[in-house]
Amino acid sequence: MAGKVIKDYYIKRKPKLMKNFSKALEVARDVFKSKFNEAKLSEIFTQMKAEYEKIIPEIPYIGGNKNSYTTLLVGGMSSLAMFRVLEKEGFTLREIGEFYYEFRDIHNTIRKKNLEKIGKDPAQYPFETAYVDYVKKLCEASKLRKYPDDWVADYVEGDGKTFEWGFDFYECGLHKALKRLDAEKFVHLFCLADFSEANILGFGFSRTQTLGFGAPMCDHRFIKNYKTPRSWPPDDLPEFKERNIHEYPC
Repeated sequence: MAGKVIKDYYIKRKPKLMKNFSKALEVARDVFKSKFNEAKLSEIFTQMKAEYEKIIPEIPYIGGNKNSYTTLLVGGMSSLAMFRVLEKEGFTLREIGEFYYEFRDIHNTIRKKNLEKIGKDPAQYPFETAYVDYVKKLCEASKLRKYPDDWVADYVEGDGKTFEWGFDFYECGLHKALKRLDAEKFVHLFCLADFSEANILGFGFSRTQTLGFGAPMCDHRFIKNYKTPRSWPPDDLPEFKERNIHEYPC
């Protein structure tokens, strides 16, 4: 059964979304400072905030805070605001990708420290029983397709040797949103965030194909006792090797 769509969900939450976006910009300040002087940086931040305000009403509703993918979707849309302004400033797609990877590295380093402060091992969280059980329920719920703009995935049981478990994503909410906003060219850059997370937090992750490059699925695999390499530049990643270089010049 289709879920009820709350059309003004994000508009009502705009003050909080803008506050969180301002915090994200501050997290990325060191990356920006290597590219802009202080005066220009202030101008860039103002433009990015204005761009995000335009995007907020366009974010599709997929269940609000009852759906954990909402956080992922909102984060992607806020990053899109950054990308659009950087593109206007003359950044190439590859330069935007490099910026985004550095930004995610900083974010994930902060996240790692926060997990360690509360006594958690960042490298083990994907393999904790509670988390895996949560993922299984999430995948089952996704198949109900309550919201057309949501993610749809299968949980994949591992063999305990090559990988412990995985996702097979057949639909990606972020991909669908970016396509609607004429920003599909950025999809494969967002995918790189998965490698940054795994590399910084210290768990094993691999993927051979993505929806963003026209494959039928994204095959995420989580691996014990494997150190995910820092994946920028991404040219040697299997999912990038199969890309159409003319369509995705990154």
